[in-house]
Amino acid sequence: MQQNILSDTARAGLFMVMLAAVLWGTGNAVARTIYDIADTNAFSVAFLRMALSVPALLLVCAMTLGRRMWSLTPLDLPYMLGAGALVALYQVSFYAALPRVGVAIATVVALCSAPVIVAVLSAILLRERPSGKTLIALTAAVIGTGLLINVQSSTQRPDVLGGVLLALLAGTLYAINALVGRKLGSGNRVHPLQTATIGFLFGAFILLMIALPMGLVLTYPTTGWLRLAYLGVIPTATGYTLFFSGMRTTTATAASIATLMEPLTSTLIAVIVLHEPMSPQALVGSGLLILAMLQLLVRRQ
Repeated sequence: MQQNILSDTARAGLFMVMLAAVLWGTGNAVARTIYDIADTNAFSVAFLRMALSVPALLLVCAMTLGRRMWSLTPLDLPYMLGAGALVALYQVSFYAALPRVGVAIATVVALCSAPVIVAVLSAILLRERPSGKTLIALTAAVIGTGLLINVQSSTQRPDVLGGVLLALLAGTLYAINALVGRKLGSGNRVHPLQTATIGFLFGAFILLMIALPMGLVLTYPTTGWLRLAYLGVIPTATGYTLFFSGMRTTTATAASIATLMEPLTSTLIAVIVLHEPMSPQALVGSGLLILAMLQLLVRRQ
């Protein structure tokens, strides 16, 4: 009976991580439309996304925890700040890779390298030995993501190597963040809302320091601010709260695979909402991603 309860709890945590990835996927589409209606840059959008998430996180955290929201230990605070810094630097690295190698290659390198890096780091640092099912799901997810995103040649781009290295850096930062989330979630010492609130406050400060010398853009039409608010509240505040909550009962490797729902969601929105064509290759990739998610959700006997 106890084993079944633990299994149900683990699946619930994995579902929260998957839902967070879906919300992040919607944020990709919304962010793209912001560039269509405003003359902005990646640093400004990244900063505003995190900054606008902080008020929502503070409100929910205060309503949920009250005065306990500031009850922290000296041991946990560095991990919280580190989580926020990793998210901020991940966004900067990923957005910096885009103009060098394009969306396709940057996304493939960053997202597909992350689960591999997590698996290696988890085995070394957390002693999480991946099971056969996890390895099968990992393989299917990586192949599916590669098929899902139409990789095109970047031979005409001037800084292909730099872009690939930046995308690899983004994947590494994301992988480390998954391990930090696992560390914070263990033992239930801190609430995930504390992690998200304090971490993102620090992450927004870091991005502000980067955005100011790069040219911080604060002029947007009303629809632009509404979309920025959506980015802050839904994919960021809600998404990362779900992510940290789910990481309490989800292994770092499984979570990194589950978050590959993000490119799947972005593709579906592009096809259904933006009416972009979906090739047979993308259909096969989507199917492999779904199979990988189902593989992780199967109850262990």
